[in-house]
Amino acid sequence: THTAPGMHQDLSCPSCLKLFKAPVTAECGHTFCLECLSQAKACPTCQAPTKVEQLRINQQMEHLVQCFRQVPHDHCEEHMDPLSVYCEQDQQVICGVCASLGKHKGHNIITAAEAHQKMKKQLPQQQIQLQEAQVRKEKTIALLNRQITEVEVRQQGQVSEQLGVMRAYLATLEAKLGQEAERVQQQATAVLRDEHKTMGHYLEQLKQMEAVLGEVQEESQTEFLRKYCLVASRLQKILGESPPVARMDIQLPIITDDFKFQVWRKMFRALMPALENLTFDPDTAHPNLVISEDGKRVECVEQKQPVSSDDPGRFDKSNCVVSRQSFSSGEHYWEVTVGDKPRWALGLISAEAGRKGRLQALPSNGFWLVGCKEGKNYEAHVEHKEPRIGLYLSFEDGMLGFYDASDEDNLVQLFAFHTRFTTTVYPFFDVCWHDKGKNSQPLVVYEPEPEAS
Repeated sequence: THTAPGMHQDLSCPSCLKLFKAPVTAECGHTFCLECLSQAKACPTCQAPTKVEQLRINQQMEHLVQCFRQVPHDHCEEHMDPLSVYCEQDQQVICGVCASLGKHKGHNIITAAEAHQKMKKQLPQQQIQLQEAQVRKEKTIALLNRQITEVEVRQQGQVSEQLGVMRAYLATLEAKLGQEAERVQQQATAVLRDEHKTMGHYLEQLKQMEAVLGEVQEESQTEFLRKYCLVASRLQKILGESPPVARMDIQLPIITDDFKFQVWRKMFRALMPALENLTFDPDTAHPNLVISEDGKRVECVEQKQPVSSDDPGRFDKSNCVVSRQSFSSGEHYWEVTVGDKPRWALGLISAEAGRKGRLQALPSNGFWLVGCKEGKNYEAHVEHKEPRIGLYLSFEDGMLGFYDASDEDNLVQLFAFHTRFTTTVYPFFDVCWHDKGKNSQPLVVYEPEPEAS
């Protein structure tokens, strides 16, 4: 428009930005065109509910709009003079009177024609910015669509995969339990059959003695006395050799609540990824650290190693080292044996995190760590220590979990970081200063012993 904004703005609909057409005022006090408000479920300005069918045309507002329409569009509605100049400070096209005597007096004023040419030149740049913004949003929407598809597909795949793992584990457990039940059943049956045979033989002896006693009873006095003493002696011997009561304490496998809990704990571990085969990277190790030949063991010693502290990837002030392996996607799990080492820290370090000087080991600086102090307190405020720590990393779920892995069938979570890892990360190991032998114990990447074939 080429009119000053004052009255024109007051007489314009906030929705379509045009002069009111059949204006209606909602219960909340905001005014709109009848058609604009009818298309909205609530007030477009404050979202208050409104019933359009109960509203009437605002006759006074409509009359003002009609009067305003009679004013030439290229004239000031206040002074009725042509809109010939432009106020750059207030960004309004105004008349000469507004510029010399009105509220725009003293502002930077240029002619309307000059302003028109100036803004016409700026228009292409505005269009370019608009198009760039549209392209960015379209890319964002495309990315969101792709992520939605990935989440749906991945979720279905993960559920199927995890259920498959659980079924396989339960099938294996069922087979083992069945074999154990059969073994116990056969053993128990054999024992009971032996006891049944022994008891049957003893019962036969008792029946034979009963028959002998019956025969002695019919003997004459002399023969009775002679035979009775022999029979009574034999009877007492047989009664003294009575076999023990049959065993009733044989325990067959039963699905108890404790057994169910044990199965759940074992299944939780079975769902974890296989152990990563990590090795320490000697090119990153602090000079006071010594790494074993197989790359699985690192310890802090007093004698510095003949390496250069100027290596860009090497820690120069902190007794730390990272693994050769790095991760940027997927799920990963590894364990570190810390034994009775009183001070250490484990976790992840971003590939971009600094390794020189004293480390500010915070997530905001690219460090996600859990450590032990004085052999009893974790950084996560856990009041006990464990000889082996498990670390689980999931890029998809945005999680780094720390577990007490002392019992491989009972992983107990100690602490977890929940964040989206957007860069490559390395497993991180802070061996800490050896403290004159008080903290000389090594950190060892755990690897399970091979199963006997």
